Amino acid sequence: MKAILQVNTMDSGGGAEKVAMDLHRSYLTSGLDSMLLVGLKKTDLASVREIPTTRWYRFWNNVDRCIVDSGKRGSYHLHQLLKKIKAPHFEYSRKTGKENYHYPNSIRLVKKFQDNVDIVHLHNLHANYFDLRILPSLSSKKLVLITLHDEYLFTGHCAYTLGCERWRSGCGECPNLWVYPSVKMDNTRQNWSRKKQIFSQSRLTLVAPSVWLAERASQSLLGLPVRVIPNGVDLDVFKPGSQTAARDMLGLDEEAFIILYTAVGGRGNPFKDYDMLDRLIRRMQTLKFDRPVVLLAVGGSKELQLEVNDVTMIEKTYVSDPREMARYYQACDLYVHTAKADNAPLVILEAMACGKAIVATNAGGIPELVREVLTGYTVPVGDDEQMASRVLDLIQNPESMKQMGLHAAEIAKNEYGLDRMVQNYLDLYQELINEH
Repeated sequence: MKAILQVNTMDSGGGAEKVAMDLHRSYLTSGLDSMLLVGLKKTDLASVREIPTTRWYRFWNNVDRCIVDSGKRGSYHLHQLLKKIKAPHFEYSRKTGKENYHYPNSIRLVKKFQDNVDIVHLHNLHANYFDLRILPSLSSKKLVLITLHDEYLFTGHCAYTLGCERWRSGCGECPNLWVYPSVKMDNTRQNWSRKKQIFSQSRLTLVAPSVWLAERASQSLLGLPVRVIPNGVDLDVFKPGSQTAARDMLGLDEEAFIILYTAVGGRGNPFKDYDMLDRLIRRMQTLKFDRPVVLLAVGGSKELQLEVNDVTMIEKTYVSDPREMARYYQACDLYVHTAKADNAPLVILEAMACGKAIVATNAGGIPELVREVLTGYTVPVGDDEQMASRVLDLIQNPESMKQMGLHAAEIAKNEYGLDRMVQNYLDLYQELINEH
């Protein structure tokens, strides 16, 4: 194997970014030649290259910035005009609902590196940076693998379908135009047809982190079998540890029952159910407890602490250091996860690896991670009453919760380690090379 080229939206951010970067760093550590191309670079790793915008865009963007900074009269209207001049394809796409694939520099960079690699491994391809139309020609020359982190590739625009089944028959008459990536007009049938044409002309290997997503993708316009390779987490970082020591380091109450949840993406994320979380919190505030209860959110927009009755709410801003995040998992008693749609969230795997019981909604591939009764509970999407009941049950039965945590750590160790995920991908790469 000469080299591996990965492509993703960013090199730091959500679950897809973590998976791509974990693979990239592991390949480099193993002595493999690995390159990661991203639409937006956030780290300073030299082996990560950002796909640049065009010179036309950069020129007019600099002009636009000068006009906006000037604050002169009429600058806002001129700014609106320059948005159309510097990115006409994007503005046309935004207004008509037709997905924009005009990103010529993504084609240039992929072509620049493709001759020197054996595998081109693609991840998330939405977020305005990649030209899907390169796939037929690229896959005719190179082995191309795509890891699906959501449903975008087989829908008319959305990353998650939120219960809509129109993706099976060609989309159109979309009930969820507002869902990310949002569109103003319904051109979803045309978008779906364009994707179907592109994928019918491409030779691809598809991978999904969950059986749930693999089954949906195999029934979709993609028309291809899908391998399942579960996500993995670094078990040297995310592992059981002293709860007392973790609370001492984080300045948390040693006597409290701490319920942890992550708030990455904030309330602007349409796939996380913060309304349900609010209802859960209000239910918790009406109950009486024998010990203090703390609801701890990590990844919020600001630092705050609020006490209502016997419940204290603490919000911490985003934590980028994995070892610090591991301490939050170690410090808590229970991890909760409210989502309307999800695939195989790393946060649940990280909490499991740290030996914590989980209570989560049963969205997407989550029930594959949370083994009912053995490692926690799943509840129907939006059912805050049942989630509150499950949380209260675990508060009152600490021994059961402890056993769930022990089982969760064992399952994470056996099934969801980073080394296992990396080796699964390397084995698949080699299998594809041998077949080719």
